[in-house]
Amino acid sequence: MYIRKILIGILMLGILGGCYFMYSISQTIFKPITAFNNEEAYLYIPTGADFKDVKEEILPLLNDMNAFETLAKKLGYTKRVKGGKYVIQKGMNSNDIVKTLLGKSEFVAVTLPSAKEITPIKKIARIISAEIEATETEVYNVIVDTIYPVSKGFKLSELQYIYDSNTYMVPWNTSAEAFRDTIYNRFDKKKANE
Repeated sequence: MYIRKILIGILMLGILGGCYFMYSISQTIFKPITAFNNEEAYLYIPTGADFKDVKEEILPLLNDMNAFETLAKKLGYTKRVKGGKYVIQKGMNSNDIVKTLLGKSEFVAVTLPSAKEITPIKKIARIISAEIEATETEVYNVIVDTIYPVSKGFKLSELQYIYDSNTYMVPWNTSAEAFRDTIYNRFDKKKANE
């Protein structure tokens, strides 16, 4: 009889310990950890960033960095950081945030002015670099590069029309070269359809 009471006591302690463990895990995973008042906030992770960089960028958006860090390690995010623009919704928990960061990044809209307007190249570079990760200097350098378009079969007389009024949807962490390629491909398709 005495052994039976001890076994029941041990079993009860085990159940209580398990309940506490499950409660603490659910608090880490499912409690809201956002620290901003807007409906959403944007997180910009630069190309080549590591988890330390992500923590620095996301710190102002969270009220429980430990919960985020714990789950990020468990889900392997610390070794799979991807650059991009991510939307963090108000009230998200660490699970939602880590899954968002493991998913696809948001696209940004880059709208260029009409070629009919006389727009300085530096202004076009500024417009583009304001929306993507590439710097104004990087964008400017690919716009003024005349070797690339000629190597792709474009005439120098066509260059003023390539960066024409249009909206381009690209990932935020698009390089200047990748954005240039997007524009040239769109222009090439447009030219082929004429």
